[in-house]
Amino acid sequence: MNKSKHREELLISLENQNRELNEYAHVVSHDLKAPLRNIDTLINWVLEENKDAMSESCLNLLHQVLFNVEKMDLLINGILAYSTIDKLESEERLIDFNQIIDEITREIHIPKNIKISIINDLPKINGNTWRFKQLMQNLIENSIHYNDKNHGQIDIGCKENKNDFEFYIKDNGIGIAEKYHGKIFKIFTKLENSNQNSGAGLSIVKKIVEYYKGSIWLESKENIGTTFYFTLPKDHGKA
Repeated sequence: MNKSKHREELLISLENQNRELNEYAHVVSHDLKAPLRNIDTLINWVLEENKDAMSESCLNLLHQVLFNVEKMDLLINGILAYSTIDKLESEERLIDFNQIIDEITREIHIPKNIKISIINDLPKINGNTWRFKQLMQNLIENSIHYNDKNHGQIDIGCKENKNDFEFYIKDNGIGIAEKYHGKIFKIFTKLENSNQNSGAGLSIVKKIVEYYKGSIWLESKENIGTTFYFTLPKDHGKA
């Protein structure tokens, strides 16, 4: 067997393994949600029925269980979202990114000290609404979550290149140390231990960008802010 044939078979094998792993992750994470909801319901019922008879230490322990149930639910949601990206079969259409941002800013919680600005008119690109919404929402929520300034600012813009559109999302938050730049796109990598996010957000972003054959990178300085850049090719989804 020549090297070219062997390499081709290896790539096919890796693609099959990756697809099977994604399917397994999707099924397992979906099946985990039902018992997790049951745990949450039962503990809340116990708290409601017995809170006056319980000691403070016992109440604290049960609230700690609920805290960890919430963290697990976020992790499961992250796995589901990550494993769903390349499974969507809905028809792709022309998506207006201005409308996507408008929907996101109306649906998510934006603290009063955070201002989101669209710097220039954003393009319309062929794609899937859910994927593009996940892409932008995860980047925006990341910029909100890691902003420690009294007056937080998030700027969203885009420039048109010959073959693609180059987007950026810039914030004046805590920044990311250079040693983490190569790690943050790996699934479940978090810069802090918090129940506010699953750690899957940026890995979902990267997978969506790569699904559309784009690229993603960042520039960041600690205590000054971070800018995420990504490209989406113009010809994706066109005949």
